[in-house]
Amino acid sequence: WHCHMLAPHKYAEYCLSLFGNVLDHSVTKSTDAYESTKSTWRLLYPDEPFEVSNDLIDGNILHIPLHQSKSDSFDLLEAIHRQQDFVYNIHLPHYRDTKFLEAAVTRYKKYLFLKKKNPADFLVPCYDIDLVWHTHQLHPIDYERVTKSLLGRLLIHDDTDSDRNPGSKLSNAYGRTSNLWKNEFEETFATAGAMYRGDSPKGRLYRLTPSDIEHISGRKTVIVINSISITKVNKNDKKDVKLQILRTNLFQQSTLIQTLSGKMGNMTWNNQNLQFSYGPTDKTIDFKLTARKKLFSGKSQTIGEFQERFGQLIYNHELQNGGVFKSEGNMKLKNISSEAKYMVSGSIGRLFRADTILLLEAAGFEADINLPSNEDELWGPVPLHKSNAENICHVASHSLRRLDGNVIFTCRIIHSVKMMTSVVQIFFQDKMAAVAHVIGTEQLPMKSQISGNLSLNPSEKERAILIKTGEGDSMILVGKWTGFVRGVPGIKGKLGQPANFKLGIRAEQGRSGFFGIPGNPGHLEIKVYRINSKHFQREETISIPQYDVLEFEGLTLDFQRGIITCNEMKIDNILHYVSFSFSIALLHVLCVPRPANWKPGDSLKPKLEKRGGRTVERFPDEDITFLMAAGLHCLTPSNHYIHNNVNANLCARCASGGITSSSCGIGISQKLNAIDTE
Repeated sequence: WHCHMLAPHKYAEYCLSLFGNVLDHSVTKSTDAYESTKSTWRLLYPDEPFEVSNDLIDGNILHIPLHQSKSDSFDLLEAIHRQQDFVYNIHLPHYRDTKFLEAAVTRYKKYLFLKKKNPADFLVPCYDIDLVWHTHQLHPIDYERVTKSLLGRLLIHDDTDSDRNPGSKLSNAYGRTSNLWKNEFEETFATAGAMYRGDSPKGRLYRLTPSDIEHISGRKTVIVINSISITKVNKNDKKDVKLQILRTNLFQQSTLIQTLSGKMGNMTWNNQNLQFSYGPTDKTIDFKLTARKKLFSGKSQTIGEFQERFGQLIYNHELQNGGVFKSEGNMKLKNISSEAKYMVSGSIGRLFRADTILLLEAAGFEADINLPSNEDELWGPVPLHKSNAENICHVASHSLRRLDGNVIFTCRIIHSVKMMTSVVQIFFQDKMAAVAHVIGTEQLPMKSQISGNLSLNPSEKERAILIKTGEGDSMILVGKWTGFVRGVPGIKGKLGQPANFKLGIRAEQGRSGFFGIPGNPGHLEIKVYRINSKHFQREETISIPQYDVLEFEGLTLDFQRGIITCNEMKIDNILHYVSFSFSIALLHVLCVPRPANWKPGDSLKPKLEKRGGRTVERFPDEDITFLMAAGLHCLTPSNHYIHNNVNANLCARCASGGITSSSCGIGISQKLNAIDTE
């Protein structure tokens, strides 16, 4: 019904042919009306449920062939599909903001006035105007009355054109509408937060299945070592030895499990029943064989060692309910030419879900990768100005591994200054499962436009990133660099000197000194907005002073070591957390101040380590794994790049603005993003 009314002429024809009059509609919230409708439905259509089933919503039903009735006036299914993309484009918090909507109503009235003055022109609205237009059409009687009285005819809403490429009907009409609007109202037609933001990512990104989540999840268990033997050639050696058994974690911290004593010639320990827990942070079980250096010396030395990695066991789903193991190998003994053979056997308990630990294995960037913007399979659901022209990008593909060595996610970083965008792509196996990319005022409003809190302020050098998964939009992160202070050296005071006429010395006035101002490299501040629910959550602000370990919901992010930890109770959010981690690193790359003459590949460290007696403090980003993996040294559409390369009156035809946006993905005025980085 909603979608049918958005084609008012077709809706009127249909209603008149079936009912003899146009069925009006009004927005009401009434429990009684709902129950009355439900009761009537059941009487008329007893075999058809009134409520939509969850299976239908989740898409878990077989395909049902559709039969179009002869009385259908147009293809409703196609109209519904078109509305899916429209709803995605207005699914941001500011489209519920009263101040923004009041301005949209005013712009809708201007749009109708422009249509009245230019009846022959095909005019296209921005999305704020289109939302009000849609809302007006949901009152069909009033809509017909108003448009006929104003325009002399029913205003038809044509949303069948979706080609935004240069030269298309929609593209040409947008240019014409912009010019007419500018001439009539002396203001730009494009407005922040109301431009095309691409199609919905639903159905375009892989959704992790319960089986995938089970595969990704960390595991923990109890391991029991029953038997250990080390066999060497000379079995008559009576030298005392000790075998230390230690558990070493991913931070190279070791915990002693047990120390066993024996003789060099008979190193067999049976029925030991050595029990210890083993989980996702445990790297190896180390076996160290030690002996005294000399017969009567108290000092011992390691004469041989071997390691066991039980990671393959705890992620073996065939051992879900436990099992036994036996491991054999060779061990080199110190000062003995021949190798010894070792054997370890025991049992593994039932496997339980634990935290998931992922280690970043960063790769280098390639600086000459051509990624034409019309190759959708290369970019994923990123709104780009489509072109087959050469588009040279900086690209790197990093791996996120578990401690057992299994690659869980591949993370591709793309920087394109031609498209003025940066993109993070997260692959599960070979399937793109999440995307995070730069957005600007084509999607987000300015602070002055709204009374709410999700906005973008280019004058404060804010940058924004949108995270998408197969379920739709997930989060928006808005970041800016704050707290930067340029150090000012102090000046030492000077005592005055009285005159001495006998010696011919004139008086000198003293000078007060003052303390200097300590410099501060500043830090990244991020506002996090959840946008994947009907009720948008309020912002959460995260300050990252020195990139210590960051904890956010079920995520623990160790920037420096490159370790992502997902709490076992939040494993369903693992994809969001991985995207979130790289998005924070990307915002640092885009926002961090750089020297004025900085060039890609240059270090960001200050040339002077000290100024006077003080150390020149610099943010330690070059020592942080995640920040380097995000492209800290690469050519990126950063604030520094915008300040030095984008003309004040030029808006780059960037990806995030789309073809129907006259703003770029950074902001309506590029120079608002300029930052004095020297």
